[in-house]
Amino acid sequence: VVLCGARFPEALIEGISKRNGTFIYASPFHYSLLSRTDALSNDALKHVRLAVSTAMKLPEQAAAEFHARFGFELTEAYGIIEVGLPFIRLSGGEEKRGSVGKPLPDFEVRIDHKDANGVGSIRIKGKGMLDAYYSPWQGRADILVDGWFTTGDLGRIDADGFLFIEGREKDVINFVGMKVFAQEVEAVLNQHPEVKESLVYGAAHPLYGQLPMAKIVLRDGGSGPDVDELRRFCYQRLAQYKVPKDFEFVDHLPKTASGKIKR
Repeated sequence: VVLCGARFPEALIEGISKRNGTFIYASPFHYSLLSRTDALSNDALKHVRLAVSTAMKLPEQAAAEFHARFGFELTEAYGIIEVGLPFIRLSGGEEKRGSVGKPLPDFEVRIDHKDANGVGSIRIKGKGMLDAYYSPWQGRADILVDGWFTTGDLGRIDADGFLFIEGREKDVINFVGMKVFAQEVEAVLNQHPEVKESLVYGAAHPLYGQLPMAKIVLRDGGSGPDVDELRRFCYQRLAQYKVPKDFEFVDHLPKTASGKIKR
């Protein structure tokens, strides 16, 4: 185990290039940086047997850039503080990008309250579940329902049994009764060549419930697309009601220490 004592990202790059580690456990933010840095050669990760992506959904663009640069797939995982690590995608290859895989041994998963597309609330059951929440105190019996833990995430299971996370229940935007998943829209926006990252959120509206809105961070050195161009880009890839009603260009998005966007 290598403990990186210096600053990020220099310490991470040094640990990879000089220590020849075989396992990396990091967020998409870290992997995107590794894919774009000039401080690593294309074969710098030849010793790595497994690179696990966690903390947030792995964007398709980040997965594709990493594979193109280093020649192997990132392994997406689904970790939950109250449960542990019930999912790691160890198979499926490029065809299953966006999935966190099948349940690991001793875990079960089910989807409740499915919509027409099979998307619903993710429930998990298995060994190693939490005993309680400390503050305010809440025991296991009051948290679990017949042994099932409600994750607060939305997902679907495909025909091969692979779980796909579609977003957080609290992040679903209700636009005139239709569901808009913020992460789905962000994934499309982030495909634009001049968009570095984005944040999609719901703005309260007295008539429509919530309006999908977007904050955009542009890539360095780019003049940036105008709003109409971004809107056309989205219309080509999303249902009309999912396209943000307004776009705001910002210098940065607030993030947690692990690189996860604060919503």
